[in-house]
Amino acid sequence: MKREAGNRTFPIWLLGDSEPKRWRNELDTPLDPRHPIRHNIWTSVLDVVQEAVFRADGRRVDAGASYIRNAVGDPAVRPGRHAVSWPPAVVAEVASYRKLVGAYAPSLIICFGAFSFEFGRRVLGEPPARRFGHWTSRNLGTELRHRIAAFDPSMPNLLPFLHRSIAGGWFLSGHQHFCDGHADNYFEHVGAMTADVLLSARDELDIWL
Repeated sequence: MKREAGNRTFPIWLLGDSEPKRWRNELDTPLDPRHPIRHNIWTSVLDVVQEAVFRADGRRVDAGASYIRNAVGDPAVRPGRHAVSWPPAVVAEVASYRKLVGAYAPSLIICFGAFSFEFGRRVLGEPPARRFGHWTSRNLGTELRHRIAAFDPSMPNLLPFLHRSIAGGWFLSGHQHFCDGHADNYFEHVGAMTADVLLSARDELDIWL
């Protein structure tokens, strides 16, 4: 599998977790469009975003240009859920991604799941470092709403989305915990908020078809 896909200069970046162990030698890119998990965690949100921005402003996001990378390649190097100190191989990946962010300055880094979100926090130097197990669905939802409210297109904005939990056996609790009374449907909640920030910076973000 290639380490990255898309355009590094595009303002929207997607940060996945790691290569799927079973399929890493069969798929071509991170969040490969042939893998169903991409459509469970991203396409379902993007559909809401595209409809909202089109209805409001007659535009569509050039989503195919998004820069895509996993936090780590080999899933075996990921730290444990309760580890605050991460192994050297993962620390090196954080440093590598930090250089990319410094060089290309994306406006949005959308993180899928607890590990990629904590990875992103460490990339941006957000204290304190936490075990990624801290980022439950409820905590990720709270973080997203806080970060949406503080959105600034002139700097990298880390936005946490759910990963497999929204497509697994506990998907209903994923909706409930992430939305935490603000909505009933995770995809509509996240898509509407994302559309709002994109529209608020419509003239500052070069992301439109």
